[in-house]
Amino acid sequence: MKLELFGDTDVGSVRDNNEDNFITFNLKTKKENPFSEIQDTNDILALIVADGMGGAAAGETASITLIEESLLYLKENPNIEIERIPTECMHLGHKKSHELISENSDLMGMGTVATICLVQDDSIYISQIGDTRLYIYRDKTLKQITEDQNFVTELVKIGIITEEQALIHPQRNAVTQAVGSMEPILPVDYLEKIKKNDIILICSDGLNSMLTDLEIQLVLETNSSIKDKTKKLIDYSNEAGGHDNITIILARVVE
Repeated sequence: MKLELFGDTDVGSVRDNNEDNFITFNLKTKKENPFSEIQDTNDILALIVADGMGGAAAGETASITLIEESLLYLKENPNIEIERIPTECMHLGHKKSHELISENSDLMGMGTVATICLVQDDSIYISQIGDTRLYIYRDKTLKQITEDQNFVTELVKIGIITEEQALIHPQRNAVTQAVGSMEPILPVDYLEKIKKNDIILICSDGLNSMLTDLEIQLVLETNSSIKDKTKKLIDYSNEAGGHDNITIILARVVE
């Protein structure tokens, strides 16, 4: 299968610093963010969005550390079983973050949530920590694949609040685990199949906290390029308030 890729990040309309980071990487060609070329999934493609926490440099350090550790692992271990890679990257980022915190107490409290996925042929291998999201848009329907690991999701699951109440709950951004936190992490893994014309969307919560799934879907339904779709989603998020950093990767299955 072949993918058309695009990704972008924006500081938003409120914050002074962007703590998000992202990357797409072709394991065969070793190219980072190869947006100008159609990518063959036989090569194995890595797509990562990381949303840092901890304020200013700390959150940015946490998210870039996860991406750097993931890239290093991907470059040095090309033959490892693919289903193990996303979770292993999470654990390596977690370990490295702890090392950095032990060396610099100013980084205490930093962490990052993230979605890491590898695409090979018609399969997506996904590892999830926190509340970044992966969606698949197919046949005019947007489906959220990952489940947010946060406080309000747990409240909804046990029936204390409704999904509608969760959208405005004051603790809706309180995640239950993060890479770099003091607690051990337990990434949640997913395996999904893709087909022609699907669009994979990976995003930080700066997108889905500003736009509803329906609003996101309406943008993905347009005939514009995935670059234009990405730009529109960022623009609309900022117009809706832009309360957080906004990061998006789109991957369209072209054949």
